[in-house]
Amino acid sequence: RQAAVADAVFLLEALLEKGRLLHSYKDGQAKLLAYLDDYAFLIDGLLALHEATFDGRWLSEARTLTEAMVDLFWDQGQGVFYDTGRDHEPLVVRPRDIFDNATPCGSSAAAGVLLRITVLTGDPEYAGLATKTLRSMRELMAKAPSGCAHWLCALDFYLSTPKEIAIVGNRDEPVTESLLTVIYRRYLPNKVLVGCEPGDNSGPRLPLLEGRSMVNGHPTAYVCERYSCQRPVNTPEALARELEPAESQEYRGA
Repeated sequence: RQAAVADAVFLLEALLEKGRLLHSYKDGQAKLLAYLDDYAFLIDGLLALHEATFDGRWLSEARTLTEAMVDLFWDQGQGVFYDTGRDHEPLVVRPRDIFDNATPCGSSAAAGVLLRITVLTGDPEYAGLATKTLRSMRELMAKAPSGCAHWLCALDFYLSTPKEIAIVGNRDEPVTESLLTVIYRRYLPNKVLVGCEPGDNSGPRLPLLEGRSMVNGHPTAYVCERYSCQRPVNTPEALARELEPAESQEYRGA
């Protein structure tokens, strides 16, 4: 975790120039304008870093980079992302890689982070952009699914009802750790997790954290869907029950 924080600090300090992310760094110098995948992967990493630290700074940085990504790479007329920014040197054909290979392409990575940022912020504009770029790939996802793996993950997130999980508590307290363990031991690809420490107002204002506090003085988890939350819980066992699929709960109840 310390290494991840150090990496994030380095990237945001050494590879940002006047708000513009750069692509490479060597011998103390950052150079070349970053591409779409650079932005999307860094945003994804910052969201994961927030989950690991509960530090609101990483959410703020992710939101800022998302706004820059849309401004630089989104083409409103075509309704798609391009790999080069509007400030790159003009090319005969503006490149747009749409296939997921060993790593996701920039456009599918961008769609994925936009959907997660939508849940975090409640901003429908991001969802609209993600929807348009997914629709642009509809035929290709059906014809060549093996070349669209990350696209299909983003589509699955879009079509699902993601779990919205908020945890309030000191990040390194054992009870908080036990709650997080319950979450991460499950395969929950369509989830968004945010956390904050009691009294910490340094991060951005998020719908999932508004009005959330510890219950009975203990770290507390809130499991929500579309910002409608189940009762807050303090124990791993109770959280595990709330994370069960609805059909499993119905079967147990029967």
